[in-house]
Amino acid sequence: MSFNFTGPTPRSRSILAGLALVAVLAVALVAGTADATAGGGLGTGSDTRSGNGNATPSKYKRLWGKVHRKDKRWARRVAQCESGRDPDAVALNGRYRGAFMFTRDAWKTSPKSPGGDPIDFSYRTQAVVAVHLKKRDGTRPWPVCG
Repeated sequence: MSFNFTGPTPRSRSILAGLALVAVLAVALVAGTADATAGGGLGTGSDTRSGNGNATPSKYKRLWGKVHRKDKRWARRVAQCESGRDPDAVALNGRYRGAFMFTRDAWKTSPKSPGGDPIDFSYRTQAVVAVHLKKRDGTRPWPVCG
């Protein structure tokens, strides 16, 4: 038995092109969902968490609106470095949690913290807490990324 392979057929090329398009669209959809969840890092976008549906309390929306642009840039940079700006991130068997990799103790004792678990709150709420923690403690909680 002999096989004569002459390369991809026009039909197989179109199937591969379709699969590539689906993959690109899936990546874009995931990236768009992450930006909406994170509020685009600029205080715009959705206030609702994707996944568990918890809304950012209006208090944190107002507080985020009062954060200086320089602090918003700092928060975006640190969250990207720590977790890829994923508010649901968990590392080291749950020791570090949220977009800013808070320890549970740091989260609970931070200024403006709503308590509970950081991953139960949106990026915007976590960012407000991180900015206020930075004002109190400096960048010490983020020795590599701060």
